[in-house]
Amino acid sequence: MRFEGIKKILFVIPPSGLYRRDDRCQSKVEDQTVRIIFPPIDLTLLAAIARQNNLQAKIIDFPAESAKPQDIKKIIEDFKPDIIFVDTTAATLWKDLDFISVVKKILPQTFTIAKGETLHYFYKEIFENCPDLDLVIGGEPEESFEKLIRGVEWNVIKGLIFRSDSDKSLINTGLPEPIENLDTLPFPARDLLNNSLYRSPETDNALTIIHANRGCPARCIFCPAGKISDFKIRYRSPDNIISEIKECVEKFGIREFLFHGDTFTMKKRWVIDLCKKIVDENLKIRWGCNSRTDTFDEERAEWMKKAGCWVVAFGVESGSQEILDKMQKGARLESAITAVNICKKVGLRSHAFYIIGLPWETKKTLNDTLKFAKKLDTDFFDFNIAYPLPGTELYEMAKKEKLLIRDENPFEKGGYAQASLRTYTLDPHFLTLYRRKILLTLYCRPGYIYRTLKNAGSPKVAINYIKSAIKRFFQIV
Repeated sequence: MRFEGIKKILFVIPPSGLYRRDDRCQSKVEDQTVRIIFPPIDLTLLAAIARQNNLQAKIIDFPAESAKPQDIKKIIEDFKPDIIFVDTTAATLWKDLDFISVVKKILPQTFTIAKGETLHYFYKEIFENCPDLDLVIGGEPEESFEKLIRGVEWNVIKGLIFRSDSDKSLINTGLPEPIENLDTLPFPARDLLNNSLYRSPETDNALTIIHANRGCPARCIFCPAGKISDFKIRYRSPDNIISEIKECVEKFGIREFLFHGDTFTMKKRWVIDLCKKIVDENLKIRWGCNSRTDTFDEERAEWMKKAGCWVVAFGVESGSQEILDKMQKGARLESAITAVNICKKVGLRSHAFYIIGLPWETKKTLNDTLKFAKKLDTDFFDFNIAYPLPGTELYEMAKKEKLLIRDENPFEKGGYAQASLRTYTLDPHFLTLYRRKILLTLYCRPGYIYRTLKNAGSPKVAINYIKSAIKRFFQIV
């Protein structure tokens, strides 16, 4: 089987809610402290590859554009795509598959492709329950996708799952190798997006994502990032990244960025070289990034600050060393204290992410985490309930130990704000309520409120903080 005569591809974020749709994090936007609607950069990169191969591409982000379900028929009939490519999450999976069925009713001859880690782990049930789905693409999709649209036989392309022509049995070609030279990838086709939809919640300026590196060597039991990347990290060259930043500034007027990566600060020399180039080019951008607490030091922080970084997000995860060890984080509590203190010294804002509700969680370890969060006193913080994403060790453990609250589909009702599993000693309802308690306790500290408004930097940002805080408060309570 192969694609022939393909001319148009429609890439879609289905109308199934505002979610962060990367495989590492699949949370509802409204469940996070900093409510950012991120642009679907994965799809823009695939669209750029389609264009390189002389295909016409279009992207529809239904949730971000607030498009109505009745718009689907008109959009599809007007564009008449040969392929519709859908991005999914664990929580929205069945709604996303329903969207595919709607598409097939409108254009029966259109090929439907979907990506998302959940599809790869439950593909038998998914293909059985969704006859309108033609193809699943897994792992890093770019090289597999390019071979597909070039007309290579499906059987020899890694990363695909599909029905055979002969007997309709399922064929799984296995996952592809991670892409070694990331500089060979094109820049995302941002011109296919309404970039004004994706904005910084602080400044209300347009914001975009840059994938500066990929992969993670860590083996945290709740995260699929390491497994997807074969526990390797790969870097784009600083010159290649600078070229993309310049395109964003000059072509799209975007000066705010998130350097999206699980381990942005892992390689010290690379981080400093990139920051030096940003300074030398006088780009005057504003950006944030993710970091491990143990891959951060004062020299890195100072160069990041000079280059326009204003916030660093750390995966602190827990205030209990025992929980950190059991989740295989490979970090010490002391490293979190050091990293946050460096941010305070250099003038960077800090954002701590915590995970509660892993199988060994107890009332004591929860209280340890609350105390530790107060001690760190970061500028921003998120508390997510452990979410058993398919492909993670946590999912397999929860399934084996019968900790899932719904065996048939634990992702549909649970989430990062509502427990999908119980611990060995705590029930899901308790975990959900305790998360609310932690957030309200930390948000409502008079000293924290005063400092946040004082550090806002401008009346506009302060007003945005107040609006977000009010909305967040009423959502929690």
